[in-house]
Amino acid sequence: MIYKGYEYFIEMEESDDSIINLGKPTEDKTEDGTEEATEDVTEEASTEEESQGQGRKDKKDKTEEETTTEDSTEEGSLTGVGLTTEEAVEDTTEELITTTEAAEESDDSKQGLNLTTVFGITSAVLLLIVIYLAGALSKLKNKQNNYDDSDDDYSDSSSGFSGEVAETGQSEISNLSKTAEDRVGKLHNIGRRKGQQDSLGLTEYNGGTLAIVADGMGGLADGDRVSQKIVMTLLQDSSKLSGGSPDNKLYEMIAHANREVNQMLGPEGLYKSGSTLLAVMAEKDGFHWAAVGDSHIYLYRAGKLLLMNREHVYEAELIQKAINGENSFAEIKTNPKKSGLTSFIGMGNLKYIDGSIDKVASGEGDWILLMSDGVFNTVPEPDMCKLLNDAPSAKVAAERLEQEVLRRQNPKQDNFTAIILEL
Repeated sequence: MIYKGYEYFIEMEESDDSIINLGKPTEDKTEDGTEEATEDVTEEASTEEESQGQGRKDKKDKTEEETTTEDSTEEGSLTGVGLTTEEAVEDTTEELITTTEAAEESDDSKQGLNLTTVFGITSAVLLLIVIYLAGALSKLKNKQNNYDDSDDDYSDSSSGFSGEVAETGQSEISNLSKTAEDRVGKLHNIGRRKGQQDSLGLTEYNGGTLAIVADGMGGLADGDRVSQKIVMTLLQDSSKLSGGSPDNKLYEMIAHANREVNQMLGPEGLYKSGSTLLAVMAEKDGFHWAAVGDSHIYLYRAGKLLLMNREHVYEAELIQKAINGENSFAEIKTNPKKSGLTSFIGMGNLKYIDGSIDKVASGEGDWILLMSDGVFNTVPEPDMCKLLNDAPSAKVAAERLEQEVLRRQNPKQDNFTAIILEL
């Protein structure tokens, strides 16, 4: 058997020993105006004094006539002007106040006109936005494609999935407008089984995203409890993670999850229940991964699917024995136990675990997929690859993948679960 992908294998010695579907002008200005008016009146009166005083001078008694002339001139000048100094000041002040009030009324009128114009433009823009949104919503409803299945076994009462998937057109989500939600896809369905043994977990940590898929073994008791315990333990441990570390912290987290499951089952429950496990720490510059069991981790790059891990099944051991001459290659196909798991959480000490040693570098357009065998045993890799090529985002890809599994109506359809991340 040829194993695909670049993978790192660690063999561990054997001993005896979800979210589960988790103003006005100031008084100073008026005073300035008053002062100016007063000065003008005073200057005018002084001028008239000098001209009239000179016309009335008496050569005989120069001193007395000058005094008399000044008095009469002062009286005549004020009479000629027609206003006392106080009256001139009051008239000037009233004129300034009247001019200021007129200016204020003009400003108020302009402000009222500007506010009315702005309000009108804003109302028109809001109306256009409402019309556009209503049209877009109508188009989305028209494009909705509901999947109807007559068999009620497809509905997942435990997780809330009913098999009804809304199809989203490629033009509706562009690469430039993808949100964080668009870059993550999840599917989780009971298939035709009576219970849901699969569990999944997805969370953000400081610097990255942790994704987990655990497939409880349906052939053993309490597979759902084991898968849930695994996911919850890893999610709790994610609070200690920090992005940028070159080390694969998933190994320590899986060791912790294995101890928790072994303790939960007790010595007598080992090998009587179990679950596979996939985990990925995805960060900006790459990702770490780890796997136990026969579930698959794929790297989707340049339109191709690359399987990262090997399946921990008895068939692999039969191949190794055939290579070493311990049995024939013909026996590999006919052995009834060839698909049995040789490493899983719940067996005590793990026999095999696959994963990265160094962080796997990621590039633009790379996606990572974690899926239980209920997906890839129903949808072949070439068909899956075509589906991914046509999907505008990971979110839409997951919706279409679930729809494709259900469309094939496998009478023995297993629980199927997957997480798709755009790196």
